[in-house]
Formats: sequence, C-alpha cells, structure tokens
Amino acid sequence: MKPRVTFVLEKASLTLAFVGKNYHILNQEKHAEFLRRKRMDPYKYRPDIVHEALVHIMYSRICMAGLVQAVFVRTDEGVLIKVDPHTRIPESLDEFCDMMSQLLQKLSTKAKGNRGKLLQVVKNPVIQYLPVNCVKIGLSSSSKKVIEPRDYLKTFSNDVNLVFVIGAMAHGKIDDENIDELISVSGYHLSARVCLRMIYESLAKKYEIW
Repeated sequence: MKPRVTFVLEKASLTLAFVGKNYHILNQEKHAEFLRRKRMDPYKYRPDIVHEALVHIMYSRICMAGLVQAVFVRTDEGVLIKVDPHTRIPESLDEFCDMMSQLLQKLSTKAKGNRGKLLQVVKNPVIQYLPVNCVKIGLSSSSKKVIEPRDYLKTFSNDVNLVFVIGAMAHGKIDDENIDELISVSGYHLSARVCLRMIYESLAKKYEIW
C-alpha cells in the first residue's frame, strides 16, 4: 500500500473585503483603486499564487492516482482551509476568488449529490489533521540544505507519509516550528507552482505512477 501525501500552503493571500456592493477576495490588479484608496500595499494581495498552486496539485498525476490525502491552505490572516483532493479548482482566477469568497462567508462548500464537504474552514493548528506516521518537510529558498528532489525522496521508505509545507505568498518565509526538515529544491528563488511541480513529479516517479 502506497503512503499518502499532504500539502500545506502557508500564508496564502485570501483577504475578504467589502468592495462596491459585495464581498470580494482582494486582488492587486482587480482592486488596485480600492487598495490605493485604503493605503494598502498591493503586493500583499496575490490570490493568484495559491490559485496556481492548487490547480497544479489537483491536476497532478499523484492526485489523480489517489495519493493526495488532503491539501490545507492557511491564509495570511491565520484562517485554515481544508481542501478535499476531489475538489475541482476553477482555472479562472476570478471564478476561484468567487469560490473562496463564498467559502470564507459560509465556512464550507458541499459536493453535489452527497453530504461530503469539498472545502471547509477548520480549526488550527494544522498538525492535528496530519497522519501520525509522517515527516513534515518545509520548502524554502532560505534553507541551506539544497537537494535534488528525486534523490532526496529516495531516502524515505514507502511506508512513510510525507507532508510538504510551502509558502503561497509573494515575499516572506514559512513558519518552521512544526517542520521536521527545511529544504530547498534550487539555489534560486522559485515560485510555489514550480517548487510543487518538482516535488509531485518526483513523487510520481518514486511511486511509479505513469
């Protein structure tokens, strides 16, 4: 039996604000005038980063093969969201922001035809939802331990559940207090999307998913 993989996307920009006549997830491009008027730093409002990360995870080979146990998103305001791996993430950023806006107001989104919840706001800390037999691996360009993903993943036996923690923000670093090991997959600063692709493609090879 193959182990399960969990992803934790930290400090995602999913700020809900009342703009015009409705609540919206703030976006530096779409709400530039609002942000200027409120004297808010536009570079902090990048929902596109977590959107790209989720799309790539959900359409990855390991997710389609059923190896992703869950994805957790923690916003920069500390809200923790659990994403079921069967969730269809809209490819359009506007549609994604609408979905997240509804979630943050209603606290959950149910699947059609059954009672299961595809998206739900859950209580912190995230560690309580992680598998008991797991290794928590943080990805950060600030780590001095630069690894080649395929070689690194070979060091883990196939009965170990892996948890990958990665930042979903434009600038800054993840909190490493609950991380077993902090690594970097490159000597350069890479986007969350690129880092995730390197990890899940290496996992697909490790578990022989073609």
